[in-house]
Amino acid sequence: MIRITGLLLAGLIAGCAPAVASSPGVVSPAANLPDAVYRADLIEELNAARTDPAGYARKVRAFRALFRGDRIERPGETAIVTNEGTAAVDEAIAFLEAQAPLPALRGNPGLDQAAGEHATDQALSGAVAHTGADGSSPADRMRRRGRWSATGEAIAYGPDRAEDVILQLIVDDGVPDRGHRRILFNPVYGLVGSACAPHRVWRRVCVLDFARAS
Repeated sequence: MIRITGLLLAGLIAGCAPAVASSPGVVSPAANLPDAVYRADLIEELNAARTDPAGYARKVRAFRALFRGDRIERPGETAIVTNEGTAAVDEAIAFLEAQAPLPALRGNPGLDQAAGEHATDQALSGAVAHTGADGSSPADRMRRRGRWSATGEAIAYGPDRAEDVILQLIVDDGVPDRGHRRILFNPVYGLVGSACAPHRVWRRVCVLDFARAS
């Protein structure tokens, strides 16, 4: 059994915190997907939630059925102990059912590179943070690759499946201001980049960088 830990760090436009979940000892088939395929799945899953939040709420309801008290129990996987149990899931469902649909985010190679820089950095260091080994902030890394009028970053640690990454960020268990969720559904952003890498502590790190072009 493993306990989820929410780490609250400063965000940019909206507060964001790395979400940490899942067991480092259980590897799903998705862990072996090529990074480009995994990234495409991640953005497709994110856009499914943005463009049809009410429809995505049904997926979150199915996720809720996996709870036994405050634990997530999937057959054949290590149970995960959450901070808030189903309360955070119910809140996410209510949010999605009330949320107006948003345009799909468009992928951006520069943002992919910025996300990739940080994912690789964290893969090597085993760190859990938005600050890079060189002291860079998310905005610093994104400015190296383009001109933006708004930027934000969300990071998930643990899940191998793209669906689980987005579910984790939307539910945002243990993050009081639901910073991940607010970033994912921020109408300011029109562009997104993503990258995932193996993580020495949490198995996988996935970085999502969001921006609005200048």
